[in-house]
Amino acid sequence: MRHPGALLPYVAAAVVIAAGSVALVLATVDEGGDPAPAASARTGAAPQLSSSGRLAYWRQSPSGAFVLWAANLDGSRPRSLTTLAANTSRPFATRWTGDGSAVAFVTDLGIAVINLDGTRMDISAPAQLRLSGFRVIDHRWSPSGTRVAVTFQRSTDGKTDLYLGSLDRRELVRAGELGNAFAGDWLSDDEVLVESDSGVLGAVREPGTAIRKLVDRSAASPFFDGTRVLFLAGPVAATGDPTGLFVTNPSVWSVRPDGSDTRSEGRLEVAGNLRLDGVWPDGRYLMHVRADQTQYLIGPRSTSLAPSSLLRRAVVSSDRRTAIGFGGSRIVRIDLTRGLTPAENAFVVLLDGVISADAWVRRSALP
Repeated sequence: MRHPGALLPYVAAAVVIAAGSVALVLATVDEGGDPAPAASARTGAAPQLSSSGRLAYWRQSPSGAFVLWAANLDGSRPRSLTTLAANTSRPFATRWTGDGSAVAFVTDLGIAVINLDGTRMDISAPAQLRLSGFRVIDHRWSPSGTRVAVTFQRSTDGKTDLYLGSLDRRELVRAGELGNAFAGDWLSDDEVLVESDSGVLGAVREPGTAIRKLVDRSAASPFFDGTRVLFLAGPVAATGDPTGLFVTNPSVWSVRPDGSDTRSEGRLEVAGNLRLDGVWPDGRYLMHVRADQTQYLIGPRSTSLAPSSLLRRAVVSSDRRTAIGFGGSRIVRIDLTRGLTPAENAFVVLLDGVISADAWVRRSALP
């Protein structure tokens, strides 16, 4: 068994993960999908965006204002959605809602949601929670884009708490006594995955309801591919910071969303405190390690993709011909026709000078 330090870091896959960044996500998208209807409250019709994949990102104007933009996954048909004044806190944790109809981001008071027509809704964090030092570190949206699971963390001691909310009620309600819990992917509009530092992996439906355990073993780091929940089994370790939970010397397992058909996907050939981030198209696992926060591609051909590129996440098209990488202030297009470990010339910068970017793709199971 090797230590991950013996492997080459995988950048977008060898990706340096910044504290509080979202783990690398692999999803599928058809780049050539039909445009989805998009209403606009502005003068003149705004360009319609693809119904299969979209980008969202911020740019800062010379005056200091922050402008939110949306575009197709390839960067085409960009449109501005809203502008924040220069004296506004820098937006972060930008996420598309689950149906791709709106873009949400964290504010000083909670979460703001910007529809494609530019209208805004706000979901406020409980005042007492904010006064106690808790801040939003992550928010996950249900497939319909109507419900949200929000992870709060207190920086003084690393304690986390999970809250659920909806666009209808526009308030956040504590999910329950879940320990130091982190929200994961939504299994459906009714249930969201939850992992905790006690090693309990399960799903929650409504505030105050008991967690539905998916497995009877110590586990964390779930990744839902649309059909099965992949996870790491082993002792769970908390970092006390927004990077979340890690599993010590784990093996990879999977289970159906209803908790049935638990099966081993194989033991890893590496040791250490690991977190599962996703699956690359050739079946290798994308992971990062607690010690250095560097992401690794772990499998039969563990290797780096592009050591000079610092990418935090990647989204792969359904035809597996391209991928979009996010890192620092850049959005990068990756040509996968050159191979699933492409050369440096397969990377093309789509956008530079962006802030807190995200991608939405139509949800579907990985092949």
